[in-house]
Formats: sequence, C-alpha cells, structure tokens
Amino acid sequence: MTDHRSRRRALLAAVLVVILAAGAAAWFLFLKGDAQPALKISDSSTGTDKVVDPSTLDGTWKVVAGTGADATTAGYRVKEEFAVGARKVTANGRTSGVTGTLTVAGAKVTTGDLSVDMTTLQSNESRRDNTIRGRGLQTDQFPTATFELTDPITLPTIHDGKVFAVKGTGKLTLHGVTKTVTIDLTAKVTGTSVTVQGAAPILMADYDIQPPSIGGFVSVSDSGSLEFLVSLQRQ
Repeated sequence: MTDHRSRRRALLAAVLVVILAAGAAAWFLFLKGDAQPALKISDSSTGTDKVVDPSTLDGTWKVVAGTGADATTAGYRVKEEFAVGARKVTANGRTSGVTGTLTVAGAKVTTGDLSVDMTTLQSNESRRDNTIRGRGLQTDQFPTATFELTDPITLPTIHDGKVFAVKGTGKLTLHGVTKTVTIDLTAKVTGTSVTVQGAAPILMADYDIQPPSIGGFVSVSDSGSLEFLVSLQRQ
C-alpha cells in the first residue's frame, strides 16, 4: 500500500512539473524583449544657429499628431522578470492618444497640461496589454493619466532646430493618485513647430499600483517611468 501511494505521489509530482513547465514556457513567450528605444528628440537636420526671438513664441500651443521622429507619443517603460531572475526584459507600451496645450508669454511657459488615453496603450505583446487593463495600471478603471504644470518655466536662449533643456514642475495624476513631480525636459523649436520630450520616474507604491505577478513566473518591477514626446503647433 505504501509503495502504491508513493508511486501515486511521484506520478502527481511529475504531472505537476509538466504543468508548471508548460506554464513557464507560455509565460516565457509573454516576456518578449525588443522594447523600443527610449523617446528622445535630436537637433533638426535643417536647424540653424539662428536665435529665436522669444516674443515670437507667445501664445497657446496645442498638441498635434506630428510626423516622423517628432510624432506625438506617450507610454510606460518597466522591467519584467521571469522565473525569479532567470530572465529580465524591458517592456514598454505606447500610444498616440495624447492631448494638451501650453501657453508661452514673456519668455516663460506659464501654463501647460497633457492628457494620455491609457486605454490605447500597446506593447509588442497583446497578453501584456490585456493584463494591464485589470492589473497594475488598471487602465479600465483609470483610463487617463495627466500632467499639469504648476510652476512657470523660464526659457533659455533658443536656437532654431537646436535642443535645449529645462525642468517642469507640476501635478502628475496616475492610477487615480496625484503627486507633485519635477521632470527633466528637452525641447526644440523648428520653424513653426515645438517638440517637447520628457520622462517621469515612477515608484509604483507612490501611486497605489500593485505590480503584476503572474503565478510566480512573471513579475513586474516596483519602479518604471512614464515617457512622452509631443509635437505642438500654435492655435
């Protein structure tokens, strides 16, 4: 009887191992790497050393679709871990569903706001996209992320088509939680267009986000970033 029970336990253990291995293999496919490079703007190939008269920037600027390297995009970037560190990849999801405006007056950005439709985020894996609808970012419940500038930004000397750096302080709302953050921004003015890029580091706990963990095989880091690159035209 004892031998019979031992054989049965061994058989059940073997079946369990097969099931776990199959599950691990399936989630390994979930953990595709090949994340897109971080968003970044560069000097325009048609840029010059011409100094931009700050008064020509006065007015309200609206987020538009943009084109090519300056196409409006926002999204997340986070580390994923497979089988307790056996494999690590960077995952990112992006969307062009971004709206917003900024106002310039007297060589200062006086107001600014961005809104991202989180329900339209897409990565290189549909299972990941479906997961964040109900876990982690929970985009079904919290469909929008926003940033609202609270402190004016003083503009430096700007050369047409050349990238410059500033800092933007404002209220970031993510997962229904609002925090004051300061974001490093890069920007450029090219003719009648303005491009702005930035990334905000995110600690999940600060925004009441529970990093997804799938059956102990796949887990998401407790920190990541929200990144954006927006193209603007004067209204």
